[in-house]
Amino acid sequence: MKILFLTSRVPYPPLGGDRLRAFHFIKALSQQHRVTLLSFAAGPDEMENLHPIAKHVERFETVMLDPRRSYLNCLAGLFSRKPLQVHYYRSDEMRSLIRAHLARENFDLIFVHLARMADYIQEMNGLPKIMDLTDALSMNYERSAVLQRRNHLSAYNLAQKLESRRIRNYEAQVVDWFDCNLLISPVDRDYLSRFTAANKVQVIGPAVDLSYFHYASGQYDPNTIVFMGKMSTFPNKDAALYFYDEIFPLVVQRFPKMQFNIVGIEPGAEILALRRHPNVTVTGYVPDVRPYLQQAALSICPMRTGAGAKNKVLESLAAGTPVVATSLGVEGIALRPEEDALVADTPHAFADAIARLVENPGMRQRLSRNGRRLIEEKYSWELVLTQLNELVNSFKGRNKF
Repeated sequence: MKILFLTSRVPYPPLGGDRLRAFHFIKALSQQHRVTLLSFAAGPDEMENLHPIAKHVERFETVMLDPRRSYLNCLAGLFSRKPLQVHYYRSDEMRSLIRAHLARENFDLIFVHLARMADYIQEMNGLPKIMDLTDALSMNYERSAVLQRRNHLSAYNLAQKLESRRIRNYEAQVVDWFDCNLLISPVDRDYLSRFTAANKVQVIGPAVDLSYFHYASGQYDPNTIVFMGKMSTFPNKDAALYFYDEIFPLVVQRFPKMQFNIVGIEPGAEILALRRHPNVTVTGYVPDVRPYLQQAALSICPMRTGAGAKNKVLESLAAGTPVVATSLGVEGIALRPEEDALVADTPHAFADAIARLVENPGMRQRLSRNGRRLIEEKYSWELVLTQLNELVNSFKGRNKF
């Protein structure tokens, strides 16, 4: 089949949930199909990342995203019914490029990554279309809005309220434009099915590259905790601050030498300020998270908001680093509390769970083995991409013309 694949960012390097998923989807589809990839590039850095992804596809073209134009688009669309992120990625050049490819090539399928790109194919009714929503974005915004109200955070303003409402309405609308819409977890699917066509929503779950995240059962530092993620996103920022403010003091009371490593790109001023504590390290970008996982006694995921399944949890389990998380932190992952990971939803319970692992090496080893086994059995890319290929192949011969 000939597939036209659209992304809002160059899907390389495969860092973070969205890029990682898009990269593996494209790589897998290109093994059986002829893929043309059209992406926005956010700047010179992304333009340097073209070759590793270009070698997997038949054609790859990019449109440079001008931040100034994007912000003007957002201002112009501030009081429209569409989400601001749709306006941010609005481009006549991208629309013309898509139309040019459709005019000269006989595609069998259009694959759109993320709802922000859906507008480009709204009027294209002749081809089967799949959209990978990944997460129920409206659920993420709804949860974040509740948390921000409760904490009286300044970020919760009129624009946030409007965007939350617009995203929910937009998701309900765009699902109908596609033959199939993909989500990463059953929780996201069930949420979206409350106000969209349930028969058009399907789960293709998260996955981990088991050849990259080797099981590390060797030496570790019993006085090190790691938290991973893109620190500019509200859910990760909130989780790091929540742990530092409400849980870490309880941990340090029992383990004065305990080190808290915050590993991830784009830490803002609030996260960087945590370095004032002698037991806290904020790394910023690191080229490889595996050494931090292998060193740590445990990995935490104290999420209070967000959507989708958390890659930080899956990668930690794959590496054999036991996880302590909130219920929301392991949402959408088919793990067994107390067997594959520890789950705690209050500061004292979370600190107690950490203490149990630190003080009981046998328990830590058991969770380490069980976590790795869970990933091998349910969350390998081999399993997930088999599902993806079966779905795509089901559209063979279903051209609507």
